[in-house]
Amino acid sequence: MRFMLDTNVVIDILTSRDGYEDSLQVVKACELGIVEGFVSAITVNDIMYILRKHMNPKLIRETVKSLLLIVDVASVTKSDISSAFASEMNDFEDAVQSSCAERMKVDYIVTRNGRDFANSTIAAVSPYDALRILQ
Repeated sequence: MRFMLDTNVVIDILTSRDGYEDSLQVVKACELGIVEGFVSAITVNDIMYILRKHMNPKLIRETVKSLLLIVDVASVTKSDISSAFASEMNDFEDAVQSSCAERMKVDYIVTRNGRDFANSTIAAVSPYDALRILQ
């Protein structure tokens, strides 16, 4: 099984936001090889940008580098961008991630914002639901 982790799932873990435990367990499932985990290249950029004002940049780099030992980075291609423009999704970043997930043949996008992926061709599930799927 293959999961694409949305930016908010990774930020949950890095900032210990409420409910981060389920997100952390999803990443642990990736680490254990129970599921194949991915983040899109855009997610890495977004994490670095979003967290730079809230965390030490060196710590962010080290933490993201550690994460990338567990999950793979899916490149974002020109066709992903084109598909995102043609998508019915409202948020362009989410549309890019959805297009990327489709190309990577991902089973689920794991996100805390499932409604943002309502028009995605790949089903979006919460970290909690992702863990239930793995049981």
